[in-house]
Formats: sequence, structure tokens, C-alpha cells
Amino acid sequence: MNIGKLLLKGILTVALTAMVSSIPFIVKADGENYIYTKDDLMKIAEDPTASYVLMDDIDMSDAEWKPIDFTGNFDGNNHAILNLKITETSEAIRTTYDGNYKVYDTSFAGMFGALENASVKNLTLLGIDVNVQKDAPCFVGTIAGFAEGSNIENCHIEGMARLDANSKMFGVGGIVGYGGNGAILNTYTDTTLICIDHDAENRDEQFMGGAYSAGYIDVNGCSIHIHGYDSDHGYVHNGGLVGMYILYPLGCDYKGYINNTRVEGKITFFEDNTDRRAYCKDFMGEVMNWTYEYVGNSSDFKPDETKDYSKDLLPHYCTGNNFSEEVFSGDCEQFGFTTFTCNECGEYSYKGNYTKKLHSLGEAEIVTEPTLEIEGLSKSICTNCQAEVYEILPVLEPVVEEPVIIEEEPKEIEVIVEEAKDSDDETFYKIVFISGGIICIILIGAIIAVLVLPGKKKRR
Repeated sequence: MNIGKLLLKGILTVALTAMVSSIPFIVKADGENYIYTKDDLMKIAEDPTASYVLMDDIDMSDAEWKPIDFTGNFDGNNHAILNLKITETSEAIRTTYDGNYKVYDTSFAGMFGALENASVKNLTLLGIDVNVQKDAPCFVGTIAGFAEGSNIENCHIEGMARLDANSKMFGVGGIVGYGGNGAILNTYTDTTLICIDHDAENRDEQFMGGAYSAGYIDVNGCSIHIHGYDSDHGYVHNGGLVGMYILYPLGCDYKGYINNTRVEGKITFFEDNTDRRAYCKDFMGEVMNWTYEYVGNSSDFKPDETKDYSKDLLPHYCTGNNFSEEVFSGDCEQFGFTTFTCNECGEYSYKGNYTKKLHSLGEAEIVTEPTLEIEGLSKSICTNCQAEVYEILPVLEPVVEEPVIIEEEPKEIEVIVEEAKDSDDETFYKIVFISGGIICIILIGAIIAVLVLPGKKKRR
């Protein structure tokens, strides 16, 4: 390929890539942003104050997600985000405090770092995996590490949240880490929570709860399933619903409620501390404010304390990482997933690698035609369940015309002349050679005649 053509194609590709990366969401008339792909989802960070609607299930298996500090509205639209992995905190630093009202500058991790005056609703998180290591005060949750003045409603969460801490203040929650002045409504969780204190020398304040680890968030109509593992060398505050129920922010006057909620599961923990607190109860570990309504709740929860401090508490201790896999395909109603079972103990198992629902799709309808600058969009309807399934159509490839290369015509006349010249030269040299040979033969004959003939006498 011509070098000029390659250069032109490269310039066009770079320019189009830059244009596509800056294209905004498809926006409705009322200003809500539609989210169709993982790239759309990650662009929330560019405007965390806006309103978003999830239009399709999104698999985040191969994406790196950084928690977003969010003040907008996120409507999951009864769709799911699959296999979201979080290993770092967001940018937000907020003040939290312990039961003695000592303050800490704290960071947060979850799908969202800090939710403030925000809402998250109708969202399913399957296979979410929050796994953070932090040497400064930190709280982690699945939906958010911190929530203030925010509502979480009609959500479904299955996954794990883990914090390896080396600080004076930290906690893990099944939905939110730390928060206040908001509500969690009609939400289901089935989470494994792990909190490990790696500083055995200093006494810390630790919190764990199936809904949130500490704070003052209203709860109604929720189903909380918790599998907790807490290894602490300080002061333990654990609860099936909340580890420490305390007004936040400090000085507010608010009567809250925890109603119509079911808690199931257990928290296995140790408190390696002679000055023991060891709070661990079915709903609230430690209660710091009693002005709340409590109606219609039930539990099947077990606190499981151990006095063996020699090893950190985990769901299992098999070290070979030897797991068998059983794959379950999805259908119109269910997501697919893989069950991993430990081959060493034969007991520990977990679900992961969730896959999208499988639909029988009819003919696709073009919603937006792709161009050279923006992706297009097609919509198909499942013939079984009538679900709408969207597909992104790639940006059109630019048509690069072949450059016209004008080559000079060969100079046939000169070639013929040159060939003729070469031919004449060759003939000339042949003639000269042959002629020279003949002349040489004649001269030699003449010389012999002169030398021989005169020596003979004539006979009389």
C-alpha cells in the first residue's frame, strides 16, 4: 500500500476515534440519559449530577470500575449490572465518627463512593465483588460506601464486600458502608461480608451490618441475608442489619424507622481485646439513639463468636484454589451463572461469572443509524417474553479513496532506437571481425606465395 495512503488512513482513524469518545449519551426530551453499554455506564463519571436510565443488562467482567461520587438519579429500570469489580476508593473524603463521637477523615468504596442527595432504584447487582485494602479510615458497601440524604429503593444485590484494614475506623455493609438521613426500601440482599483488621497493636472501631455498617438510615420492606466474617483486634460493632445505629450528621434531630424487614444469616467474629464490647445482634449491634419506630420485623440470625485469634476468619481455608465448575445457562427469566465448588473440602461453593439472559429475538429494528461519527442502535423484541434487547451498531468505517497515481508512459521510441543502436553496434562488430579474419587469411596466403613460388625453376 502506498505510504501516502497509509498516512491518510491513520490520520482519519485518530480523528474519528477522538470524535467518538466525546459523543454524549442518547438523551430523552426530559433530560434523562439512556445507558446501553458499559462505555455509557462508565461515562457517568463525566457528569455525576445528572439522571440516568439503564436500558439493558450490562456485563462488566472485563472493565475496570472506579467508584463514582454521585449526586444524581440512577434508575436501573429493572435491569442488571453483572460482575462489577471494585478494588479502590473514590475521590470523596467525608467526616465519620465512632460511638464516642471522635471524628475521622474517611474514604469510601462501592459502585458509588459517596451518594449525596441522590437516588438509586430498580437496580440489580449480580456478582458484585468489592475488595479493598486501605491503611486509612474507610467504609465499603455494594451500592455505596457512603450515603447521606439519599434513597435506595427496589434493588437486588448478590455478591461480596471485603475490606482489609490497617487504621482506627472502618466498616463493611451489605448495601451501604456509612450514612444517614436517607432510606433503604424494598431491597433484597444476599452478601458475603469480610472485614479483617491487620493492626493487632492498636485498638480500632470496627463496624459490620447486612444493610449498612453504621449510621442512621431508615429501612422498610427489605430482606437481608448476611454471611459475615469479622476479625478484629479492637472494638466490634456488628449487626444483622446495622452494626451501630447512631444519628448522622452529629447534632441532627430525627426520628427514624426500621419496619417490615427480615434478617437471616450469621456473623462469625472475634474481638481480640481485653476491654471487650463484642456487639453482635440480629438487627442493631450497638444502639446510640433510641428515637426510631420498629414494627413488623423478624429474624433468623446467629452471632458466632470465636476466641481463637490465631487466624483471620474467612468463608473457607482451602489453599489449593482447586474448584470444579458447573455452568447454568440463562433463559428469558433467569441470568446464567457458574457455581464454583471447592474440590478439597467439598463444602464451600459460590456463584460467579454471571451471564445475560438468553432471548429469542425477532427481526432487529434500527433505532439510530450509525454514522462516521456516532454509533447506531438497533432494537429487537423477544418472541417469548416481549423483552426489548438493544444492540450497539459500530461506527461506520470511513471510505478512503485510492489516490490516483499517474505513471509516465515508457519511451518506446527511445527504447527501439536504443535497441536498434545496440543491434547495429553488434552487427558492426561482427562485420569488422569477419572482415578482419578474411583479410588476415589473404595476407597470409600472399606472403606464402611470395616466399615459395620464386624458388622454383621453369622446365624447358
